[in-house]
Amino acid sequence: MTKEKTKNRDMLEKIITYANEKKPDLIKIMNVGKITSLTDYFVIIKGSSNIHLRSIADNIKKKMKENGQNVWHMEGYENAKWILMDYVDIVIHIFDEETYYYYDIESLWGNAEVETLKTGE
Repeated sequence: MTKEKTKNRDMLEKIITYANEKKPDLIKIMNVGKITSLTDYFVIIKGSSNIHLRSIADNIKKKMKENGQNVWHMEGYENAKWILMDYVDIVIHIFDEETYYYYDIESLWGNAEVETLKTGE
């Protein structure tokens, strides 16, 4: 594994840890690096309410900043139906349940490797 890929995997593991601290309903990792040049990973997170979604986003943003990683771009925080956090090599999508099923990102990127993680442990 290249140094850059190792760095991205370490960053991904931190994001998963920080998201999991807020006990989301679902976390999926999509390895999209082989099928697009946009990013290496999508992290799909499903929460239960707009407060829950913001709590997950806030925790990720705060702890990543403490580790020297600032979010490059963020949107959707105000409405908290779909919060997007762009860390360039990793893009995080935090959905409420209705929006998660409506957009069904996994099927849009059907060729990506998808890993579903246990949450809230």
